[in-house]
Amino acid sequence: MPADFDYAPAIARCLAFPHTPDTPLINLVREVLDMPDHPDRTTLEAMQRRIDKMPDASSQIALVYGGATKIKGYVFEAPKLPEIRGASALLTWVNDHELPLLWGATTPKQFVERGIIYASGGNILAFAPASQGQALATQIEQTYTEQTLTANSVAVSAPFQLLELRFGRLYPSAGNNKIYWADDFFRNCANEQERAALLSYYYPPEGVRADDLSASALSKRFFNRKTFGELVTVLATMANRRRDERASHGTPRALPHYDLLPWAVKCQSSDVRPAVITAHVGGDKRPLSDAAARKLAVGRVVKKDLRISELEHDLKPWLVPDTLADLSWERRWNEYLKYLKKKGCKSAYAQHPEALTARPASDVRQIGVASGRYIGMIYADGNNIGKLIATLKTPEIYHKVSCALSSAAQDSVFRALAAQLQPIQVDQQWVHPFEILAIGGDDLFIIVPGKRAFAVALAIGQAFEQILTQKLAELNIDLTPSQRIPSRYAGNDASANASDALLPSVGLSAGVIIAQENAPIFFLRDLVEELLKSAKKLAKDNAAAKDKKGRPKPRFFGGAVDFMVLKSITMVTDKVKGFRKAALGVDSPRRLTARPYTWHEFAGLLATVRALKTAKVPRSQLYRLRRVLELGSEPNERKPLKQDVTADSPAKHTSVNVITSVMEYLYTRSRFPNNVADTLKTHIEHAWCNDPQVVGGRPGLPPWMSVGTDAYETIWPDLLEAYEFVPEQEA
Repeated sequence: MPADFDYAPAIARCLAFPHTPDTPLINLVREVLDMPDHPDRTTLEAMQRRIDKMPDASSQIALVYGGATKIKGYVFEAPKLPEIRGASALLTWVNDHELPLLWGATTPKQFVERGIIYASGGNILAFAPASQGQALATQIEQTYTEQTLTANSVAVSAPFQLLELRFGRLYPSAGNNKIYWADDFFRNCANEQERAALLSYYYPPEGVRADDLSASALSKRFFNRKTFGELVTVLATMANRRRDERASHGTPRALPHYDLLPWAVKCQSSDVRPAVITAHVGGDKRPLSDAAARKLAVGRVVKKDLRISELEHDLKPWLVPDTLADLSWERRWNEYLKYLKKKGCKSAYAQHPEALTARPASDVRQIGVASGRYIGMIYADGNNIGKLIATLKTPEIYHKVSCALSSAAQDSVFRALAAQLQPIQVDQQWVHPFEILAIGGDDLFIIVPGKRAFAVALAIGQAFEQILTQKLAELNIDLTPSQRIPSRYAGNDASANASDALLPSVGLSAGVIIAQENAPIFFLRDLVEELLKSAKKLAKDNAAAKDKKGRPKPRFFGGAVDFMVLKSITMVTDKVKGFRKAALGVDSPRRLTARPYTWHEFAGLLATVRALKTAKVPRSQLYRLRRVLELGSEPNERKPLKQDVTADSPAKHTSVNVITSVMEYLYTRSRFPNNVADTLKTHIEHAWCNDPQVVGGRPGLPPWMSVGTDAYETIWPDLLEAYEFVPEQEA
């Protein structure tokens, strides 16, 4: 294996602790890590006997796993961007800098030699001497509390045999020195009373049916589980239990608690803790708790705000760490711009004369300036990452995949921002018109100008899937490739074609919400989370091996996107799903939306909006047709059609409404000039309603697309909702 990813010396150091490992022990560890995937029992037992004979070496090594929990509750507790930025930066610094220091690693290059498998995305996983594992887990929790005061964290440790680092759990119980292997599994599966529990744990890999109990299928199930990933699953389960039961797996976990006495002044940021500091926030003086003041101080350091000095005195003895600014996203972004300029990349952002001197946006108002006071919030997350991680065979592969996920997330965000944005001048200073709140592991959370939110989200989704697919292929990760599935978009947009050409093994799904800059961030966060869940549901359905009727179908592992434009806060007072059910009929046979979309379809939707804007299609007519779609009749006719009331069936009721709106659409299109009519034919009818929607021989009826055998949906309200926030030309 390459020296850069050789964990053998670090593992041997843990086994020999507190002594220095000798070369025979290091070589033996390498032999274990390089063993073939499917050894027989005789080979395993022979290797275990060799391990037992090694002098001055422990028979066990600890794995330590931990990190922050309830991250969004800590980061978004504050209503203002400076504190949100500071909370995110402080958590990132603790995870990426302070936790590795517990192992003596000061740079990411030292992770492997110190036994750290990864430290990113709010979590750490590392090797430790068996006698030191629990102490390090306790230190992880203490470090989060010491630095953040109120952030929750969980860390656990468990000892494993050296051989288990390669083949997962081998010994069912403590003190049992008999290896549990494939023949034991086959014998237990023959017992009906034990079979169900075993098959649930040894789940089938891709390509094996759940009901296949043949010897070959059972063997694939067993060896699919017998990897290093099984140990990570064990630790994750322990961490979840410790999170829910604070005395589980270690000493009782301390939870931050601050009494709010009746005479105490409330912190204006958290509203649940007593204030101890008064600080200037904007033009006001605000009483803040110690935890909130730390967030504000870090936020000011990150954005190079000179007012940090007034907080430093009140926060002593705690000081903002000197190394924190070096790990901030603002510093990484500037390094990326320097890299682009050095490479001579034709990026308008990198070539802008103020790119390297611009400051971070001080608040969402400065971000919204570039977009008519609208901001866009993008929350994205990888699909099925947990399942991918659980099947990785060795610590080296785990480390490489972790690095691939982190770099793919960061690179995709930076590429998209550099391609779609430019520095803007606000209040006589140049600022970066975006905010990176988090890029950790496979998920990301950013705020951008509203008019560029859709383009940025699309660019991130496309870049992430392309980069990660390439990186996983280079690592020879065995994943089921995507298959082509029917798409609702059949246009000829270049960006959509690029998405259609890529068949990713791991996808990225996203939620995008655009709202006025004064909308509460915590409110937008809840909505964008719901949009992300909606997108991930479509991605999950596309990746399923069978349709809802149990019939085999092509599997597509790419991501999806759902979006909403919030013109006023009162548009949605509860849940997105409830709003859409009432306003767009999402559960009816006549859906006034086609959301969520795959990335290919989303690119097609944006291309359709650009085409309509370029052709100068009258917006008044577009909105009039939308009202017709809603009513199923002329827009000024508010009462239901007679047929709607006396219809014999829901299908007939739906058909009458659809035909009425189709006739109105065709009549309106015939009255337009030729260039406008041709645009509608090309970008609405041919792109969405004819070719792609032949389901059982039933094409769509413009502007409706057919769904199944008796339902319809349309993109019309979607394109009108996005209309104002899609520029005529691509960046």
